[in-house]
Amino acid sequence: MICPRCQSEDCVMPAEAVLDRIHTMYAACGKCQPDPLFSKDEPFGLTIGSSDLRCVKCQRRPLDAVMGHVLALLIRTGILDRDASLRDVGTPLISFGYPVPYPPRIGNRGVVLVMDYVDKEAAEQIVSEVPEVRGVIKRTGSQEKSVGILDTDKPPHAYELLAGCDIRADVVTSLFGELCIYRAQSEMHIEFPRKSSPKMEILDSLYIRGEITNRTVVDGLAGPGTLGLMCAIGGAKKVILNDAWRPAVESIMLNIEVNRNLLGVKSGWLVDPGKLQKIGNEPVLVGKAGGSLDIEVYQGDFRRLSDVVEPADICLIDPFPAADPKLFAASWKKGKLIVI
Repeated sequence: MICPRCQSEDCVMPAEAVLDRIHTMYAACGKCQPDPLFSKDEPFGLTIGSSDLRCVKCQRRPLDAVMGHVLALLIRTGILDRDASLRDVGTPLISFGYPVPYPPRIGNRGVVLVMDYVDKEAAEQIVSEVPEVRGVIKRTGSQEKSVGILDTDKPPHAYELLAGCDIRADVVTSLFGELCIYRAQSEMHIEFPRKSSPKMEILDSLYIRGEITNRTVVDGLAGPGTLGLMCAIGGAKKVILNDAWRPAVESIMLNIEVNRNLLGVKSGWLVDPGKLQKIGNEPVLVGKAGGSLDIEVYQGDFRRLSDVVEPADICLIDPFPAADPKLFAASWKKGKLIVI
């Protein structure tokens, strides 16, 4: 599949291909050396190059070795001093997020870095010289501030992609199935999957109570579409996904496409995505999918969505932590509303 960000063929894979490999994707092979177990907080004190700690067979390296290589480059360019630790480098996000129960081994273009202390020139050097790094993102604002939009009348908050590609995916797991959810990470909230997910536990509970199967479900603040598409896997007869943020809508359409075989649907845009506003106001139907179920994708303000869609059995909303869910809940008039 072609990556919508960098046009390469190795960023985006169909969901079934990812799920077939995910349990061994980051495991050491029989020739890998033991993990070096570097301290994250003490001065690193080593100079790691591109061949250091690389397995002769699988050509992967421990994540700490990759971060040590990046640290050596940052010290060389003067961005960090010689007393810097691995933790000073930034936040590594493996390209296919999964709760790996062991230190991961990273292959080519296997990690996206979110960094505070980096400029464009250094970011380009990192992508050029450290083969495991797919992209470098510069964080803006505090870590607690969510990437995206809190409300349609507030300015968006986004990080800056300085070099490479920031398309990555997370594997989402529930009692009733798994999906692969992609996003452009500089423009979307970071939600790395963990072994226990409160959001998936709520969906599991709804599924067990029979509130998803053969029902119409709305995912009102959909982001990349995780909740709504998981309900599709859970047997919903129709799913309506909505978000005001254009990067979220683009991610939803991408995720329908990469998961199409698992969902049993064919999808397509109804509008030219390049002509969408960055933040939608009046909800507009922008994409559809059909097959084993019907999926509709809207871009617009959730508080106006009930004016344009049919009644639903349940509506799920997952607002950012800083947003008051009451502001959204009061506007929904077409079925049961559940705040995730």
